[in-house]
Amino acid sequence: MRESMSRRELLATAGAGLALAATAGQRSTHAEALTGGIKITMPVGELTDENLAFVAYLGVDYVTTGGPASPTYTPEGRVVQARPADPAPPWKDADLRRMKETVERAGLKLGNVMLHDFRRAILGRPGGDEDIELVEESIRAAGRVGIPIVEYNWYALRAMGGYYEEPGRGGSRLAAHDYARSKDLPLLDDVGTHSAADLWTRYERFLKAVVPVAEQANVRLAVHPNDPPPPRYRGVEQILGSVDGLKRVCETVKSPANGITLDVGVTREMGANVIDTIKWFGGRDQINHVHFRNVLMKVPREVYVETFIDAGDNDMLACLRALSATGYPRLLHPDHVPTLAGDQARRGGFGYAVGHIKGLLRQL
Repeated sequence: MRESMSRRELLATAGAGLALAATAGQRSTHAEALTGGIKITMPVGELTDENLAFVAYLGVDYVTTGGPASPTYTPEGRVVQARPADPAPPWKDADLRRMKETVERAGLKLGNVMLHDFRRAILGRPGGDEDIELVEESIRAAGRVGIPIVEYNWYALRAMGGYYEEPGRGGSRLAAHDYARSKDLPLLDDVGTHSAADLWTRYERFLKAVVPVAEQANVRLAVHPNDPPPPRYRGVEQILGSVDGLKRVCETVKSPANGITLDVGVTREMGANVIDTIKWFGGRDQINHVHFRNVLMKVPREVYVETFIDAGDNDMLACLRALSATGYPRLLHPDHVPTLAGDQARRGGFGYAVGHIKGLLRQL
């Protein structure tokens, strides 16, 4: 193992030197930190003129999006590539720079990019070391291009089977989850079973390899909690489905580059105290991104409804005040908004959420 790590470190050092030479004369070789107050960002799938104009209409300055080869999920929870035509990992500077320039032409800033999948490292399959090296190269590219946040998921299998829809106010449609719908679903032969102990062994090894690279690139990593957060799904433990699991991530490598996406909706779904959770992670400067949404929680980790931002169990103003008290200076991302009648793009839902958040921010 030590020989393998040494080889990777040697290649990383050589690669970094080549990258620096290739980018000589450019303004920066690492991302600049986000400073100041809380900033609203909008999720954008395809970076089209229409989508970017909608963000600008809302008076939002930042965009979050999936990077090349970013993941999406099948109804069974398998991880697949969202855009099959995207180039294979690792990320290339030129591809990231094109994305960044497209966003900037619309008068916006690219603040957060979702990492590509690294299946073999998560599942403990042959090629896991190579997947880690690909992640390291992608983080370096993000730093050179100036992307401050790289978000990612740690899913052996995402617990998609418990989702269904409920009607909401005014004929809207709300996403809901009930673990009873998925807890007895069969294993997937191509995924297999994965214990918490095995997943933690692989994950801690991953963190110890990639966080030093992120530190050097001045990139903050943000792992999203397991969403939905039931304890297990089709024989796969969901190790980031609890606040304790997220704390273990941050304790494994104590670095601001190793942080979480603090999702106030998932935190409530877990049955945790959201304000206390913000204080714990924010006090360690390990909240690197925020997803800001509301839920009606019925059974912790199992049964809940994702509702309008002003209609759930979370006190959203209290959440913002707690974030502000920690000095959080990064991005706040409205998420999982209801679908309004005739609005499959959910622009009405996102517009409503952004307007509500702007009103709350004025009260800080």
